[in-house]
Amino acid sequence: MKVYQTEGGNTTGRECALRHLVYSRMSMPLSGTTATARVSGTNDVPVLRRATVALMAAILLSGCGPKPKNQVNPFADTEMPRKIIWAWERPEDLRFLDPKLYGVAFLAQTITLEQDRVDVRKRRQPLEIADGTYVIAVTRIETVKEYGKQPTKTPEMADRIAELVMTTLDRRDVRGVQIDFDAVASERAFYRMIMKRLAESLIAKEKSDDAKHKEAIAAEDAKSEHPDHSYPASVRLTMTSLASWCTGDAWFNDFPVDEAVPMVFEMGADSDKIKRYLANGNDWTEPLCRASYGLSLEEGRFDGMKDGRRMYYFSNKPWKASDLEIIK
Repeated sequence: MKVYQTEGGNTTGRECALRHLVYSRMSMPLSGTTATARVSGTNDVPVLRRATVALMAAILLSGCGPKPKNQVNPFADTEMPRKIIWAWERPEDLRFLDPKLYGVAFLAQTITLEQDRVDVRKRRQPLEIADGTYVIAVTRIETVKEYGKQPTKTPEMADRIAELVMTTLDRRDVRGVQIDFDAVASERAFYRMIMKRLAESLIAKEKSDDAKHKEAIAAEDAKSEHPDHSYPASVRLTMTSLASWCTGDAWFNDFPVDEAVPMVFEMGADSDKIKRYLANGNDWTEPLCRASYGLSLEEGRFDGMKDGRRMYYFSNKPWKASDLEIIK
């Protein structure tokens, strides 16, 4: 399991992100507490609370460095292919892709949330991929907006979504999961809850896989002169991002993700504004967005996009080998 190296020890980046997320909630003001509240007539409640939070933070964040500005996981950035093809819900034969050059992010399922229901529609269309391809399983989340039918957004609903996402790891060669959720402002706190639950599940899986791997190594050492000590790869957690999110208030800067992919196609009313913003030499204000771009085959690149970043490509039609000439 790859880790971020910090002065305090070897704590995984995802674990540190989760700890900082918990700390940020601890540090929020108590509802209804005023600066003049007293305990036993002598001590200020805010003072006591700050002292308690400071002590708990020292324990909680031990092993983690100071809270970083949101940033791309450098390990994930290095191991993931520089070009990734999005394969949506339609028959796709992508065996013409060179696994050394291309990865595939396929729509594995669509989850629809309505009231207290979590309805899932698994991929039904065939998908053919060459052996050894870096594969990402994408989960699309949609919510019913009709009044009286909006989702309840409970912790139990977030847990169920995390469970469903974890099932997408069952496909061979899947190395990462990606969440595609165009959350509106009122859904952002729930989105944060989902990502926290999902990151916790991935950490638990990695720890379980580590334990099994150590047992396998011990067994192989006992019977082989040349045991295989190769380590299982970490599962990467990524998300798509509306381009406007990457220039906004960084509301998702505490999400425990390895990268956010800004989708710079079909941007609607924001299209001209975003293109001018990038053409003027600006970069995304959210650092998590600074490792990649999400493009469409039909719209292609435009001025101001930085070189050297990973490219995710979407097409409105089934992919064919000749399309690769366009995205070279």
